[in-house]
Formats: sequence, structure tokens, C-alpha cells
Amino acid sequence: MESAGSGPEILQDDPSLQSVLRSGIAQPSTRRGFRRDPVYRHPLLGTVFTGRAVEILDVHKLRDEMGEKTVAVDAFEGNNLVLVDEGHRGTSGAETGEWMKKRNQLCENGFSFEYSATFGQAMKASGNRALEQMYARCILFDYSYKYFYGDGYGKDYRILNLAEDKDDGIRQRYITACLLSFYQQLKLFRENGSAYRPYLLERPLWVFVGGSVNAVRTESKRKVSDVVDILLFVAAFVRERGQSIESIDRLLAGRSGLLDAKGRELFQGAFQYLGSLGWTAERVFEDILQVLFNAPVSAALHVENLKGTDGEVALRLGDYEPFGVINVGDASALCKLCAEQRELVVTEKEFAGSLFRKLNDDASTISILIGSKKFTEGWSSWRVSTMGLMNIGRNEGPQIIQLFGRGVRLKGKDFCLKRSRRIDGTTGPKHIETLETLQIFGIRADYMRQFKEYLEQEGLPANEDRVEFILPVIKNLGSQRLKMVRLREGIEYKRDGPKPTLGAPPDSLTRHPVVVNWYPKLQAMASGAGRSNAPAAVLDQCYFETQHLAFLDTDRIYFELQQYKNEQFWHNFCLPREAVPALLADKRWYRLLIPKEEMQFRSFRQVQRWQEIAGALLRKYADRFYKFRKQEYEGAHLEYRELTADDPNFITEYRLLIEQSREDIVRKLEEIKALMEAGKLRNIEFQALCAIAFDRHLYEALLYVGSDVVEVKPVVLETESERDFVLDLQSFCQNRKDFLAGKELYLLRNLSRGRGMGFFEAGNFYPDFIVWVVTGGRQYVSFVDPKGLRNLEGPDDPKIRFHQTIKELERQLGDPKVILNSFIVSPTRIPEVTWWNGGMTQDEFEARNVVFQRDDQANYIRKVLTKMVDSV
Repeated sequence: MESAGSGPEILQDDPSLQSVLRSGIAQPSTRRGFRRDPVYRHPLLGTVFTGRAVEILDVHKLRDEMGEKTVAVDAFEGNNLVLVDEGHRGTSGAETGEWMKKRNQLCENGFSFEYSATFGQAMKASGNRALEQMYARCILFDYSYKYFYGDGYGKDYRILNLAEDKDDGIRQRYITACLLSFYQQLKLFRENGSAYRPYLLERPLWVFVGGSVNAVRTESKRKVSDVVDILLFVAAFVRERGQSIESIDRLLAGRSGLLDAKGRELFQGAFQYLGSLGWTAERVFEDILQVLFNAPVSAALHVENLKGTDGEVALRLGDYEPFGVINVGDASALCKLCAEQRELVVTEKEFAGSLFRKLNDDASTISILIGSKKFTEGWSSWRVSTMGLMNIGRNEGPQIIQLFGRGVRLKGKDFCLKRSRRIDGTTGPKHIETLETLQIFGIRADYMRQFKEYLEQEGLPANEDRVEFILPVIKNLGSQRLKMVRLREGIEYKRDGPKPTLGAPPDSLTRHPVVVNWYPKLQAMASGAGRSNAPAAVLDQCYFETQHLAFLDTDRIYFELQQYKNEQFWHNFCLPREAVPALLADKRWYRLLIPKEEMQFRSFRQVQRWQEIAGALLRKYADRFYKFRKQEYEGAHLEYRELTADDPNFITEYRLLIEQSREDIVRKLEEIKALMEAGKLRNIEFQALCAIAFDRHLYEALLYVGSDVVEVKPVVLETESERDFVLDLQSFCQNRKDFLAGKELYLLRNLSRGRGMGFFEAGNFYPDFIVWVVTGGRQYVSFVDPKGLRNLEGPDDPKIRFHQTIKELERQLGDPKVILNSFIVSPTRIPEVTWWNGGMTQDEFEARNVVFQRDDQANYIRKVLTKMVDSV
């Protein structure tokens, strides 16, 4: 049987050994005798094995020959029952041959039984197909995590990951959120222990794991390791009282500025119990010192090497009781590294007792356990409730799932092992879900990817894990020579156009300012009670003021801008040095979304952040400015060109990514593909997926996806209003054939920047659709955009005025057989915008070529088409 270590204390605490001992198969011998002998022998009492022995040892001690700390395989007879704990450890590439050889010798005439929670992941990591097939044939019982969690066993989970932690302020706030989450669990247990007692909850424990303990890297010209990094955070949290209180205040108020990928505040509503106390952030900080750190006041962080223990280091504030323990292989090396940090006080204690072995005792004062990957296997505790991971999960494979298993264990009411909300007829005490949710905070960790892969293998949905499906399109270009507005061939802006000079923004760029969002985006996934339904956060909008600009190195920003220009090959772009401070002082051209606290001067570390923000803003502005000048020049060199099958607006296929678990959607896509191949394509709507077979569109099908379950590239129909416009136009063509008598109608989705047709005159406007009506020897070409009106600037918005400016383009191009128009199809209802221009009627909107998709659904298509052909 494999165990985690060689000492009796470790083996006595091993859950598998304890199961054997409780079963009555074996009784332990004295610890003194065990220490002398690397093989654990004792008589079997009152069982079918009477007169024989159960021998427990680490598989790595099996050797071909006897040694002082090793045992020869030949010392055992071939008729053995071999029980292997953590059996996946024998499947790694380096160990497979040697371990399997010894295992086969041990049970040559007997039987082996191996168990592990991660055989599947280990097999995948091994890459040994033969070994995989051998184990597949021998599976006796499969109760993997999919079934375990689905049946209500174990805790819910919430996993977060800060992929990039270059910003010290964000990292400090993020780890403070981890600390506060754990403190809330600890406080709940202390204050409501009697209510939770029937559910057999243990006192919460915060486990912080680094990818390495003594491996060092250089940060801020100092050598630190993952574990030292953790200690420096704790020391700073206690020492820098004001900054810590500010972070706690922001977290409790739901204004941490830490957002998920959907722009939602990650910790809004996460501290409901602490909020119910009505305490100030300062009082919470003082209580954290008492409850978590066992100290009534702030004090220096002492790192105390416990001599006589197996690699243990105690953590304490001043002379108060230890609040944490580090368990590592080489405690002396770690303490030597800590001694190089002025924030840490390193001491030694002779003849110290083990804090690690007593973690599960009621009298233990330890709330934080720190180490490396030692905790992934062979150690068991019901206490684990919050995990911090640093540089974990990039190459560890099955160890990631083992680590996860340390925290999801739950005794449950009457030792049923279930979450309270999954126990029939039971309503748990208030806030119990907080203690029944494992909180995982990753820093520079790839845990999120590893865990999603694990869920995929387990058959559980993992949000972003997808399978790919390729759906081709059918082109319907026909025989008509449709006219398209394009740039005249031979025109080269860099060669022929005027050289643009970066300067004050033109009106178009002030109406549509550059937006930079400096809120960090974190990876997040959760189950059950760990999920958050918080709405999108209201983001602060800030600007650079005089006091910010005084600290910025504008020369450095200027040279960064020059480098960006070179990377973009803008050799014709002039960047005057004086433009940098002038633009930064001008608030008209940008919107900076950032927590307002980040723009308040608290330390010189923030200046570097402001420097980065200013550079990002100016790079984005330079890009917008250059492209505006380019389109301004090219607008005077447009022409009509015949639309061909290789026009950039055409696509050849869709690439769809579908969640692994949604086999029903894959089957529906296969049905659509088969209908296309048979020439029988029709409109198909399945849940959030809509495939439109409109033969007047120049290719089929048009796809709309209204759910995160499916991702489609390229995105063709992006919004419901675009989808509805196509469906309404299709319905009109089918039901009003009298209107279209003697006319031919064609539709094409106009793609976005780089492929479709845009108009700088309308504020760099790329209308969504191009509609052709061919009749009487003329082509009526209209640019139609389904667009809400709430974000437009009123009747003088360039996109609305485009119905007039496009007529100037029509006159410029000078072909009397081509008539140009522009329309806005608004899904916004009329009452919501009638206040425009002091009050506007529907007729006044329609005079500006604005029609209403919802309020006038039965008529708006007819109005658009009628106005097109009557506009000569």
C-alpha cells in the first residue's frame, strides 16, 4: 500500500491506513518499533488473516535487493493481496515499467487492487496506450467526480484565477479578497458553531500552496520564492494597516474593481455575513488580527524554524500563539531565504512539537497551512475550506485534481457526506452554504484550464470547453451584375495621400471617443452556491488631471508611440513630440474606465500604472486618428465596381464551437449540413440557434446564435434586431410577390472593418446590410443598419444624417443608373426617443429614413423598399 511518507506520524494520519485499522483487519504496533523498521508489521487479530501480517510501506522502498531503508520484492511470497493507494502514481512515464514489474512480482499468484480518484487523468498524461487499455479492462468500480458531485456529495466550489499579477495593487487586493473570504468562513464557524454542529463541519483552514518552495525568482531586485511571496503578503497586510483597511472597505462595498470576463464585480454579494455585522472596515481588520492571526494588535511576522520536526516552520505575530505552519522538505533553506527579507523575523525553536500533525486537533491554533505540492496526496483533513494557489497547475496533471479533492471533502449531517441543500427534508442554517463552498484563488496558476479539462473528461459542463463544427455556405450570386461601392484600384494612401500629423481630435473622434477599460478581468467558474448572479458592475469614468500629468514621463510615452508607429508600418505618419502632453491634457477624445481609487495618489507605485494607461490611450488614439485620415482620403476615390464572388464580404464557411455536453446542438447542425448538401435547406430554429435559408441573400445560410453555449466565427448576425430584419424581409418577399413584380431583390450582410464597406462621413460607419432592388434598368442600392437609438446623439447623429450625405456620394460617383440610400431600422420603441429634438413624431423619423422594427413590424419593410425605388 502506497503512503505519503516514511515516518509513523504520517502513516498514522493516512486516511487509507486508518480505514484498514478501523476495519479490524490490523492493529498497530508500537511507534518505537515502527521507526526502527521501514516495513510496518503487526499481527492480525480476529480476522480471516489470523496468523499472517499486513505490511504497509511506500512503493518507492521496493527494490531488487534489501537495504537499510528498502525492501527486496523477493522478501514477499508471490501469493499476496496487494492494495495500492493512489495507484495513479505508478502510471507516470518514468515509473511505469519498474513499478509494474514489481507489482506483478508481488501478486504473481495473488491479486492486486488499486484505487485512485485520477486514473483517467494519469492515463492521459502517461501517453501509454497499452497501459491505458490494460487498466480499462480491469475497472471494477467507477465513481468518479461526475457521479460524486451529481449525487450531492462534497462541497460546491468557486474557482478564481488572476492570470497576470504584474500590477502590485491588483494582486494585493486579490489576495486580500482571498483572506477576507477565509476570514468570513472562520468567523461564521466561531460565532455559529452550535448551529452548524449537526452538519459535522470542521473549523476552516486556509491552505496556501506554491509551485515551488525554495526555487527563487527575482522581483523588485530581490530573490523570492512562491512561499516567501505569500509570507511577504501576510507581513504587508498586517504592517500596512491603512492600505489593508482600504482594500477591505472596497471589498465589503462591492467595489473591488476585480471583474469577471462579463464585466461583473466578482465580490459583490460575496461577504453577506460580514456585511450583516454592520462593522466598519477598521473593526473588521482588528478582528482579523484576533480571529485569524491570534494577535490583539499588529506585530512583526516571525518565521520560526521548529527544530526536531519534519520540515516545519511556525508563523506567529510577535510573541503570540502561532497562526500558521509551513511544511516543507528543507525548512533551513526556506528560513535562510526568509532571512534575506527585512520584513520577516527569522528565529529557531529547539525541541519543538509538530504543529502539522496536530492540525486536526480541537486545540490547534493554526488557521493557515503553507507548502508546496506536498498536500496534493497522502494528507487528509476535513478542515480545508479556502485554497490559494501560486504557479500551480501548469504541468501537474492529476495532482491538480488531487489538490481539489483535499478541499471538497465534507462530512455532512449524520456523516452522509452531502451538502445540506442536497439532503432531502433538510433546510440548513443561515449562511451554511458559505462553509460548504470551497474557495480557490489562483495566482499565475493554470488551475482553471486544468480543472475545465477534468470536468470535460468527467462529462460535466465546464462553460468554455467546446467541440468544433464546420458548416459551409452556399453562394447565390446569380447572373445580375450588382454594383458595389469600393475604393478605386491603384489608389495607395501611404504613397499618394497627404501625410497625417497627430494632433487635436476632429469632430468625429470627439463624438466617438477612445475607450480604455482598466478594470482587471479574472477567470471564474463555480458550482451551486458558489455561483454569482451579480449584475454588470457600474464602472467609474476618470480622466488625467493636472496632478497626474505632472508625474508622467511624456518623453518615454513619445518614444513608445514612435515604436508603435514603426510596428504598424505607418512610415507616412508624423508624430510631433509636443502632441503627447497636449493630447493628455485634452479630455474630449477618450473615456478611461478605472476604479476611482486607482487615480488617487497614495504611493509612487501608482505613477507606473498611470504611465501604462497614458501609453495605452495614446496608442489607441493614434490608431483611430490614422485610420480616420486614411478613410477621409480614400472617400474621394470611391467608384462603382461589379460585385464578384471573391468580394471580401463573402464568407466560405462558419466555424462553430459548442460545449462538449450539447450533443443535441451538434446533431441539429449535422441536420442543417445534410439539408444544404441535398439542396433542401429551410429555416431552422433550435433553442438559441437560428439558421435562415433566404434565397435572396447572396449566400446561405445566415446564422444567429443567442447563447454562450455556441460560439460562431465569423459572426454574421450579431443581434436579435439583425436576425429579425432578415426574417421580416424574407417574409415580405414570400407574401408580397405583387410588390416585387418586375423587380429583383438581393441582400448581403456587410461585414465589419477590414472586409465590409465603411463610410468615414458617417463617423466610420459600417452599415450591417446592403440591399439591391433591380428594376427598370436601374440598381437601387441601400445601406441598412438595424440599430438602437438610445446611444445615438439625436437626429443630427452622423449615422442618421448619412441618408443625406450618401446622396453627396451618389452625385460624386455620377452614375444615373445607380441610386444610393441609407436607412436605420430601430428596435427601440418610439416613446423612448420621441423627446429628440424637442419632440419628434414617427413621420419626422421616417423623413430621416428611420423606421421602427417593433412598433411598425407589419409595415416597415414595405416603407423601406418603397422609399428606395421612389427616391429617384
